[in-house]
Amino acid sequence: MYGMQILTKFIARLQITLGVLLLVIFLASTLIQVVTRYLGISVLWTEEVAVNSFIWAMFLGAAVMVRENKHFGFDVLTHYFKGTKRSILVIFQNLIMLIFCLLCSLYSVEITQAFWHSRWISIPEFRQGYVWLIMPITFISSSVYLLDNIYNEAKTLSCFKGASWNLR
Repeated sequence: MYGMQILTKFIARLQITLGVLLLVIFLASTLIQVVTRYLGISVLWTEEVAVNSFIWAMFLGAAVMVRENKHFGFDVLTHYFKGTKRSILVIFQNLIMLIFCLLCSLYSVEITQAFWHSRWISIPEFRQGYVWLIMPITFISSSVYLLDNIYNEAKTLSCFKGASWNLR
């Protein structure tokens, strides 16, 4: 599973880098919108660019938070238990989230396909499908991160200590 850690680290760095770039685009388009409104000039595309880049940045960041275990969770129970009970609870929570992410992956692919040929209002040359593409990207990468988190948590269980796949 060492290769899995390299893969998840690479995907997370790529998502963070792209997220930061999209936040810069969001800020730049918002600034352009404010300045042009102040000058009395109407620039229609800035709103859609700002909203869509912000959506992409937030979804990319949410996926990385799943990798870092900084997403939502049931902290009350997790902090209450220790050792094996805690590990089993964390694995159970991650399995619930994995099922949710896998179902969302399937449905988000359908949604993306349904909206693929829709056009932006202010820039008709752009397809709305590219905006919706972030959903399958987020849920598929979150699923990969959850599988890695489940594997790493399972390695801490005493029943797997000394297993050949647990040598690292």
